[in-house]
Amino acid sequence: MELNKIRIEFEKCRKDPVYFICNYIKVVHPIFGLVKFDLYEFQKTLVNEFKTNRFNILRKFRQAGCTTLVAAYSLWKCMFTTHFKVVILSKDDDASMEVLSRMKTAYDELPDDFKPKLLKDSAHAMRFSNGSEIRSKSSSKQSGRSVAGSLLILDEAAFIENIDTIWAAAFPIISTGGSVIALSTVNGVGNWFHNQYSAATRGENTFHAIDINWEDHPQYNAMLGLKRCMNAF
Repeated sequence: MELNKIRIEFEKCRKDPVYFICNYIKVVHPIFGLVKFDLYEFQKTLVNEFKTNRFNILRKFRQAGCTTLVAAYSLWKCMFTTHFKVVILSKDDDASMEVLSRMKTAYDELPDDFKPKLLKDSAHAMRFSNGSEIRSKSSSKQSGRSVAGSLLILDEAAFIENIDTIWAAAFPIISTGGSVIALSTVNGVGNWFHNQYSAATRGENTFHAIDINWEDHPQYNAMLGLKRCMNAF
């Protein structure tokens, strides 16, 4: 790629995470293998919500691709922001490593002209030559004391043990300038995620509430339309 084109593309990607993800992020599809992450409209909306609001809490449906989307968004922040620190907190160690693995796959497939060098590569961390880094970890009562960073991601937050204690320790650190994306499918009522999401819908906390339903997914809508057509005969 010629130098002038590199500069133009770099600037487009730096300004617009949707453009970056749709054009340069690749993900592993269970059937088709490595493919471009061609975002649906509801996913593009989510990216812009993450970019606009510091504290986001997302109630999602299963298989919405939101964890992969948040991973791609986090990678965008680290690629185009110096000294940006991402901390991903998951319900268990396997889940934490899986999220980071998705980021590594996406990073490996980026053009060399765009990405800073990878200085640290482990099962739980990536550190880049521009000073940015990503750490992925499972929950524990002590986790809140070590989540200082630019962006905290709480993946499947309704299923994270000790999250009340973790949040109580993390919030004073994050609130001074960091941002949060808490995302989860529902897991009953009365837990931290349910309480925070409900309070957000009433404007009673700092979170911006986002709700997506399976009807927002075009493939699910197509399946529903086919089923209705079959039932009509």
